[in-house]
Amino acid sequence: MIRFVHLFNYSEGISLEDGEAWYLGEHVPRVRKLPHIAHYRSWRGLDTPIPYPATGVPAPFDQFVRRSELCFDDLSTCHQALARDPTMWALSEEGTPGFREFECLLLEEEPQYDLLRDAPQEQYKYMTLPLLWPSGRPQIEDTGDLVVDSYYSSYRPGLSIADGEDWYLGHHTREGKQLSGVKHYKTWKSIPLQENPVSTLRLNRWFRNTELGFCSYEAFLATLVDDRTRVRFTPSPFGRVLGDWMNIFIRLEDVEDLLE
Repeated sequence: MIRFVHLFNYSEGISLEDGEAWYLGEHVPRVRKLPHIAHYRSWRGLDTPIPYPATGVPAPFDQFVRRSELCFDDLSTCHQALARDPTMWALSEEGTPGFREFECLLLEEEPQYDLLRDAPQEQYKYMTLPLLWPSGRPQIEDTGDLVVDSYYSSYRPGLSIADGEDWYLGHHTREGKQLSGVKHYKTWKSIPLQENPVSTLRLNRWFRNTELGFCSYEAFLATLVDDRTRVRFTPSPFGRVLGDWMNIFIRLEDVEDLLE
């Protein structure tokens, strides 16, 4: 299964209500007519009033209103469907219903690593390094409200993939799986394309999609945002590792089936 996963927001001058009316009333019915769609799912972004920029926040959490994904049986049918009508993915002008930003990538159905179960080989040489908590590990109450930060990331220009993966998989995810309140942690490598089926879609911009889920919104704040309690991740020996990073906060269980 191939997933066309996309984050987007609505045009400047278009309210959320009008954007949603356009998306569900006009865009989605057009997409449903594409051939060979196996699944069409969408999640509304959660309202997370975290100031930006702020400690531990790599990108605004209110940047995108939705995460949606179209699923196809294989890469060929995915390419054919996306190229059928490229205007469906085009950006719109200010004041006109449509997309203002549209970030996307192609993923396999199953993650490369379920990080609460799997240990990438890059982690083994760093296994004994401790986490650094400035005020001790925060006490987390599990409210059963799984909230997920779904984020795209790429490595900065000039850094090799091997060095980027050594830090991200060896240090960052090894420490991330130990955070208080983590209940869901999966990462996918994007599918690289030699030929882009739609020139306006930057399908090769992102290297990874990761989902980091906490047992509550408060757990996320305590472990990653609040400067008094958040973890200090191991710094990279390569300097800055990440190039771009964009994300959206969702509840995985609050999925909308757009084929119904």
